[in-house]
Amino acid sequence: MSLFSFKKPQRLAALQQQGGELLGGVKDAATHAFSHIGALLQLLVVELQQYGVHQLKRAAAIVVGAFLLVVGYLLLCAFACVAAHAWLGSWLLATGLVCLLHLIVGFVVLLVGIKSSAGPVAPATREELKNDWQCIRLLLSKENSKS
Repeated sequence: MSLFSFKKPQRLAALQQQGGELLGGVKDAATHAFSHIGALLQLLVVELQQYGVHQLKRAAAIVVGAFLLVVGYLLLCAFACVAAHAWLGSWLLATGLVCLLHLIVGFVVLLVGIKSSAGPVAPATREELKNDWQCIRLLLSKENSKS
């Protein structure tokens, strides 16, 4: 054996090869993790858009219901009061009957708008995060049991 050997010891070469494989595995895991995070962000954006559209429809229903309540109350009350006066013979009873009818219809429309709930925000994203958390916990428990 010469004094200056340029050949790597077998043990050092094996450790370097294992280190390279480990580094490659870490790179792959990081790539997959970033890809998964990107997919989760895209899912969140889609769900937030759907939630926003639903909330916009809900707000529009409330606004339209309130607008119809006011306009319907003003216009139809005038016409219905004249017709009810001809039928009942009393302006007071005619006005009271017409007002009651329009209030009932207006409150029903408002209740429909208010009672339509949007549901939870981003349910699929939350479910994916729960699944990811369980996978991480399983992976960590397996790692702890090995060492």
